Amino acid sequence: QLPTVAEAEKSVQGLERRLGHLGDVNMLAIEQYDTAVERIAGLVEDGKLLRDRRDQLVSIAEQLEDERKTRLMAVFDHVNKNFSRVYGILQPYGSGKLRMENPKNPFDGGLEMDCVPPGKSKNTRRSQLSGGEKSMAALALIFAIQDYEPGPFYYLDEVDQNLDPFNAERIATLCRMRSQRAQFMMVTLRKVSLILADHHIGITHAGDGRSRLITDFDRAAALEMSEEFEAERKAQAEAEAERAEMPELPDPEDMPRAPEPLGAPKSLGGLAERAGVEVTEGDAHEEIEAEGGTIESLRERTEDWTEDIVERDAVEQAPDDPEPEPEAEQKEAE
Repeated sequence: QLPTVAEAEKSVQGLERRLGHLGDVNMLAIEQYDTAVERIAGLVEDGKLLRDRRDQLVSIAEQLEDERKTRLMAVFDHVNKNFSRVYGILQPYGSGKLRMENPKNPFDGGLEMDCVPPGKSKNTRRSQLSGGEKSMAALALIFAIQDYEPGPFYYLDEVDQNLDPFNAERIATLCRMRSQRAQFMMVTLRKVSLILADHHIGITHAGDGRSRLITDFDRAAALEMSEEFEAERKAQAEAEAERAEMPELPDPEDMPRAPEPLGAPKSLGGLAERAGVEVTEGDAHEEIEAEGGTIESLRERTEDWTEDIVERDAVEQAPDDPEPEPEAEQKEAE
């Protein structure tokens, strides 16, 4: 049964009111929705990629930190044994050892030397040692490191200046014994050190302001190896054998490497296009590196693009020929 004309007009008026309440219909809503869904999917994909890369970098950092600590402690244990032995030679009836200030995390602390010269209490602190005793401890550390990783030559500048004759002779004798493995050059004014040297190079002046060089390269060293020399050489051989038994340190080429750098996330592509910026993946990566490669720089660049988009949309939506204001029309009429 067909409605009457009045009923039909009433129905039409109701539909018109409903359409009026709806307002303007966005005919691009479906397209914009699809674009938003695609962009959200890109953001989710980029987020997963960045989280995976972060986990990978954290894992590599932890491996490197563990390896760094393992290497340090292996070298420390070896040098500590050498230090105790060498200090006992330089200070007979004395004792010395090295210790970490923070053994659990050695990189957050320093290295301490606990040295007890002969005749002193075991509770003696390093700050309570005399200048000569500190010099002996420092030289013992140098020789202990040399036993682990020998250098081609050593230059000592008046290290025996503040030592008594007994300790000065100890230092000179130890340098003499180790001269078979490395060259020692010592600046000294002590007679005992000069006696034990193989060669002499003297610098003098006669008060006329000019220096003169005196050399003696042909003097034969007539010192016979003593029991002390034999014991030291045997101890050095044992240290070398012990080091040879240590596991080889990892080859740097076998260590984990950082993954290849990421280019600009795909989710930035939409912003770049809307802002009118042409960015390739390589250019985006170089720009990020130039700015420091931080998330903060990436956020700042995104905000700049967003401002460009807002300005462009405002310009596009502005009328081409805006209507003149009433005041301006009145002035023109006058």
